[in-house]
Amino acid sequence: MQRHLLTLPLLATLLAGCSSVYVPSFIQVYQPDIQQGNIIEEEQVERLHEGMSQAQVRSLLGTPSLNDIFHAGQRDTYLYYDKRGKEKAFQHTLVVEYGASGRVTAITQDGMDLAKAPSMNSAELPEEERQGGEDDPAPATAPEEDPYELGTEDQPTTPPGSDPL
Repeated sequence: MQRHLLTLPLLATLLAGCSSVYVPSFIQVYQPDIQQGNIIEEEQVERLHEGMSQAQVRSLLGTPSLNDIFHAGQRDTYLYYDKRGKEKAFQHTLVVEYGASGRVTAITQDGMDLAKAPSMNSAELPEEERQGGEDDPAPATAPEEDPYELGTEDQPTTPPGSDPL
């Protein structure tokens, strides 16, 4: 009986030790920022409208991330994926469909709202990345001469058509 009374608290202590999953941040694995696809901004999507040619769309949005091989020239897909460290990933898909005339007939969007997209000038960046060294401007100095550049003023010149040897 005493053996069971001793085993029960020991077992409870071992189980309580297994329940903790907290790991300090300095021990966790580093997860780099990942940005993939075309950076699509709200202003670009607002300027996109039905009736535009494929060339106009590509000059506005860039080369599409995916080309539909089964319907060549009829659909362009623009993907944008952004994951900052351990934060939740931002994903947005924009599909532009063209008719037989090569003009935009439909525009569909899927994923998160573009207004919530992380940007490079937002407060989501760490302090050292946001400042970008603007407080300490580089001193204005004259460019140094290249020590490996050959000077032409010290070179002897030979008139064309004459052989020095």
